[in-house]
Amino acid sequence: MQGGNEMPTQKNVKTPELLYEYFEKYKKYCKKNPKQQNYWNSKAGKQVSVDREVPYTWSGFEIWLRKNGILAKLDDYKADKGNRYSKYADIIRAINSEIYEDKITGAMVGIYQHNIVARELGLIDKKDMRTQYELSEQRKKDIQGFIEDLS
Repeated sequence: MQGGNEMPTQKNVKTPELLYEYFEKYKKYCKKNPKQQNYWNSKAGKQVSVDREVPYTWSGFEIWLRKNGILAKLDDYKADKGNRYSKYADIIRAINSEIYEDKITGAMVGIYQHNIVARELGLIDKKDMRTQYELSEQRKKDIQGFIEDLS
């Protein structure tokens, strides 16, 4: 018996090509269904809505598949669970590359929030606190040496 969260024993998406076709449909859906950003326009004296493009995401794709009755979750396909999905690996990689490219170029040209995209893609500049600490200690030594030279 199949429960709500259990996956069927057969693949819902019969071929990798079909999975990519679904991804193409999801992309069209994203472009045709932008999010609305509402803000107050003081010159017009009213609230104004602006369309904002929706970035492609794995979560968004999975939700689209579920809402369209195609597939409940993509985890097994992405993880090649039980080595049953190895023929999907190239398509999964291609979809992942398109999602990455959409986010990174969208952030670069100002469509998406660059800081959120950078964080999600793991592109945050990470500071080495040890190095900063060592620089601070060196500055203290330089100042102390300067003071001793003046004495």
